[in-house]
Amino acid sequence: MMIRPFVLVFAVLFFALTSPVVAQGTAVLLKPQANVTGSYVTLGDIFSGLTPEQEEIAVAHAPQPGRQTVLDYRWLAGIAQRHKVAWRPSTTADQILIIRDSQTISIGEITDAVEESLVEYGIPEPFIVDLSGETFRIHIPVDNAAAITITGLDVNRRTGRFIAEVTTGDGTAQRRSYRMNGKFYPVDLIPVLVDGLQRGDVVREDQIVLRKFPSERLQAGIIRNADELIGKQARRAVRPNEPLSARDFTSPILVKRGALVTIRLETANMSLTARGKALEDGSEGDVIRVVNLQSNKTIQVEVIADNEVRAIQAMSQ
Repeated sequence: MMIRPFVLVFAVLFFALTSPVVAQGTAVLLKPQANVTGSYVTLGDIFSGLTPEQEEIAVAHAPQPGRQTVLDYRWLAGIAQRHKVAWRPSTTADQILIIRDSQTISIGEITDAVEESLVEYGIPEPFIVDLSGETFRIHIPVDNAAAITITGLDVNRRTGRFIAEVTTGDGTAQRRSYRMNGKFYPVDLIPVLVDGLQRGDVVREDQIVLRKFPSERLQAGIIRNADELIGKQARRAVRPNEPLSARDFTSPILVKRGALVTIRLETANMSLTARGKALEDGSEGDVIRVVNLQSNKTIQVEVIADNEVRAIQAMSQ
């Protein structure tokens, strides 16, 4: 008969130790994750169900901006006991993920800042900066100004290589510096296509933009003037955003062999037209042979438009 009271007492103690503890009628629960913006982690970041006073207590340094850390059950149990939080781990898997929110400064923004500093250093434009070996982004606290300063620059003009000291939070307690290596290249502005072309497509003016390319990497024979592209016809498929070779384009065929054409003969005193048949293909400005269908004579003409030619004074049978 003495066993039942003992079992009852044991069960009460077991559930008291393993169940969430209630403070002021609210269960204190461990959060699975916390995103923090400041330099410290508070009890309120970790637990729910606390009093307002408890929530504000700082218990750990936050990770660096953009980083994260895991607080395990042992650390959590010690903090809870130290600050009289009515919580204890139920399993060894209890933990919380702490993530420090941040602003990011991209490699593109860093590149722009380095370019400005190189100009101030005396490097003549145009040029581009290559930080291809640097792929990381700089994370800074969310309450800091998202600005960077180039606080040091060591340049080798002969090779184009440089070492830049990139600083965030300059003049503040959150000041941090990063050492970055790169290279600058003198460049030319080269016309490229914003869209790819298929064989036979004709280039429009609105398809052309200028891009910077390292001068030393440009091959001979590339097109350097946008006017040389407008109205040209692709000989083959052409990819966008790449330097273009003159051999990949031709003037569009305005007159095809066998096509019927309008022959124009214009002098100071008269203007005549006749029908003809083209004996060969021709682009604008090309001189080709056509047969005048009225006289049945073969004449030389200049291509001036689609299926339209201008007679040249010299004729041949």
